[in-house]
Amino acid sequence: MGINYLKEELYTLVKRESIIFDFIQKSALDGLWYWDLEKPSNEWLSPEFWKTLGYDYEKQIHSPSAWQNIIFEEDLKAVMKNFDLHCKNSNHPFDQVVRYKHQDGSTVWIRFRGLAIRDDEGKAIRMLGAHIDITDLKKAEEKIYQISCEYEKVFNSTQNAMFLVEVLDKNQFKYIRTNKYHQEKTKIKLKNIRNKTPEEVFGKEASKDVVKNYQECVDKEKSIVYEKTLDLPNGRSIWLTTLTPILENKKFTFIVGSSVDITKRKILEKKLKESANYDLLTQLPNRRLFIEEANQVILEHKRAKSKFGFLFIDLDGFKKINDLYGHDIGDEVLKVTAKRLLNILRKSDIVARMGGDEFTIILRNVQSQKSIEKIVKKIQEAINESMNIFGITCSVGSSIGIAIYPKNGKDFDTLVKNSDEAMYAIKKNGKGGYSFV
Repeated sequence: MGINYLKEELYTLVKRESIIFDFIQKSALDGLWYWDLEKPSNEWLSPEFWKTLGYDYEKQIHSPSAWQNIIFEEDLKAVMKNFDLHCKNSNHPFDQVVRYKHQDGSTVWIRFRGLAIRDDEGKAIRMLGAHIDITDLKKAEEKIYQISCEYEKVFNSTQNAMFLVEVLDKNQFKYIRTNKYHQEKTKIKLKNIRNKTPEEVFGKEASKDVVKNYQECVDKEKSIVYEKTLDLPNGRSIWLTTLTPILENKKFTFIVGSSVDITKRKILEKKLKESANYDLLTQLPNRRLFIEEANQVILEHKRAKSKFGFLFIDLDGFKKINDLYGHDIGDEVLKVTAKRLLNILRKSDIVARMGGDEFTIILRNVQSQKSIEKIVKKIQEAINESMNIFGITCSVGSSIGIAIYPKNGKDFDTLVKNSDEAMYAIKKNGKGGYSFV
């Protein structure tokens, strides 16, 4: 586009005005621009200016709109604000970091500086500006910031107990430091753990698994995760720990540990498991768990080619108690019945509440029908015994249907169906007895 009057004027100023030369010299330029403020549509932009942004100098127009179209909108607002302030007051610096859109679509970070050239009355009539490409610096700052944030997040997070372990030798480790959360959560002060071995902190026996996990982390050369119950000054608790080895000069010299106290979570998981598998009223296995256990028993007896008894029990007279005294009394009757059944049966047997006033029992490894009858009679005697519930005497009986594996069924559904039918046959004939399929 050729040299225009602004470029020639700038060259003259550089030769005549030392302040102009000093400004250019100190700016370490990646682009230069010179703006006629008396004719604002005229502005000269150096070839370096466009080269930095990836554009062909020969194809660009000398106008403020040329650079204003590729600068970030919010940054342009900051530039124009500073420009107005600098024009009004020479002591206000025209100096800001802005972002341009490179021709390839990337972002170029530029330190955008300028100096107003004023007439004898102090009015700004020209504006000389310089660009310094600081994209690499910005990327480095962002990387450092990310690393700093990660460090703060990892080691000083309030959600994790952090600790640093030095690897001394095989199966030999020493604690270097812990974060505040670790100290608060474990009640182990930094002075009581710093420069001490796991044996010194936890004791010889308790530290064996700790050392084993540290060594595994080093041997595998990668992060490992494990759960461990520890007896600490704040009591016994369960911790989920992640260990990450640090490599320095081709040698693993440190381990960073991150632990979370999962004691409450484990208690909740246990409660949820119990609520899913156990009857909340009687604490007996519920139907869901009983089915799982029954299928396992079937598999065991199939392999051993042995028998087991399958009992289906329905309480006689229970509905009458509920109708007369209410469900609170009825619930207590069920609790007492469950305890009596547990007291009668062997530890290897299984008793469950199927729902309402129905119970099922598996008698493992029975030899004959006679041996089953002996246990069934004890069950009925225990159930029939009257019970005192909140001062009220309650009595229930039982109707029991009995199936024998594998004679009366080789799968759970068949055993349930046949024993249930045998139980209802007793109900029809006056209740209070037992019947084999």
